[in-house]
Amino acid sequence: MPAYAAEGKLAVVVTDEPKSLDPCDTDLSGNSRILHNNITEALVNLSPQDGSVVPSLATGWRQVDELTWEFKLREGVTFHDGKPFDSNAVVAAVKRAQDPALACEVGLATLKGVKLNAQAADPTTVLIKTDVVEPILPNKMSAVDIGSPATPDDGKTRSPAGTGPYKLEAWTPGQSVTLTAYDGYWGDKPAIKNATIIWRAESAVRAAMVETGEAQVAYEIAPQDGTTEQDQAFPNAETSLLRIDAQVPPLNDKRVREALNLAIDRDGLVGTIFHEDAQKAMQVVPPSVFGFNPDIPVWTYDPEKAKSLLAAAKADGVPVDKEIVIYGRIGIYPNSSESLEAIQAMLADAGFNARLEMLETSPWLKRLLKPWDKDRPPSILQTQIDNAEGDAVFTLPNRFTTDGNQATIADPKLDKLIADGSKATGDERKKLFQEAFRYIAVDAVNIAPLFHMVSIARVAKDVNYTPDVQAGNEIKLKSISYR
Repeated sequence: MPAYAAEGKLAVVVTDEPKSLDPCDTDLSGNSRILHNNITEALVNLSPQDGSVVPSLATGWRQVDELTWEFKLREGVTFHDGKPFDSNAVVAAVKRAQDPALACEVGLATLKGVKLNAQAADPTTVLIKTDVVEPILPNKMSAVDIGSPATPDDGKTRSPAGTGPYKLEAWTPGQSVTLTAYDGYWGDKPAIKNATIIWRAESAVRAAMVETGEAQVAYEIAPQDGTTEQDQAFPNAETSLLRIDAQVPPLNDKRVREALNLAIDRDGLVGTIFHEDAQKAMQVVPPSVFGFNPDIPVWTYDPEKAKSLLAAAKADGVPVDKEIVIYGRIGIYPNSSESLEAIQAMLADAGFNARLEMLETSPWLKRLLKPWDKDRPPSILQTQIDNAEGDAVFTLPNRFTTDGNQATIADPKLDKLIADGSKATGDERKKLFQEAFRYIAVDAVNIAPLFHMVSIARVAKDVNYTPDVQAGNEIKLKSISYR
């Protein structure tokens, strides 16, 4: 470990390999934790303390009129490929993020439901016009990372050039991503010059790597492994849940979906498979998010009622005996496989015919994102939703509207609630989002919410690093140093 410090090297171990290192794909946490504020940056950031918008590549912003925002850009900034950062670069990045041919994650998720027209007023001023009222456009721009104007517009890149404190040295598929400090960085220089991100699926392996000096920081340590003074527990803005495919029988019957929720013993999972500080969830955002509804009750564990609901559905001809596939993702969080094994047993006890299939990230993403096979089997999908941005609009549209890229529900009433809430401000916005969360949980029941999560990171004894609420999708390499 002293050798690493002397050479200015750092190794960080995470759960899995990124799907993409394209600047427009930072809506997936596996991509974001390597890219965001390391290689690429956005116009603004969100404070981990209170979610407020703070400057990054933009130094100031204001709303010009109902549909127009002005951003003043930081001067003297260059991309890793030597090209200048200016208003034209922002215009190109915004256009690229929304290009349907590229299917950028930020365009499909954060920017869903709004069309942005960016215009260069002068080299340091950008006007962003929207087609609908967007009262929190600066918050949304925190997710739009700006890549070099040389980034190809006819496909995704594996060699991003950003303005961040680190530039990409190499991405060795299946092994690691290597970063080196960018000498021309506009801000405070990182203390550590060379960083390597590697991935290992097993929590015990990640934890051991810090002990042996193979890594200095390890994320997503399982509760049973995180028992040393080096293990730091922190709320990570993630909510774990099972997404129910409510469009395929027998899961298209609400009674079956209610029975699924009643069959899960959440109390029995806390402190055993999930961290003891995890909080039982009824909706897909934590209480810190604007729009959270405190009046939705948590599901009780009632396997007998679950059985009676299944029996009633069966009597009406619903094919409740049909096999339901539980799709899990290896390493999505500590004990991810063990959690689904326990839930599968609980569902079996209640009368469900459920089969578990654990997947690596790529095949799991094919089940998460549209388009899906029309002849797909009935399924529930293990997933996790993060919202460190602080507003419900970052969670709802892409996952719960009819045309959402991850939505397994088509409900016009819910569509309208989400659309109206996205345009509103203040108390009206809060009220509409709270109603949307209640509708999802009580009327639609197309999820089985589990827990608002707590993560554990193991940090080497000679390293200064304190993970915050954003650490689930952002490794702030610049903030890490040796003692």
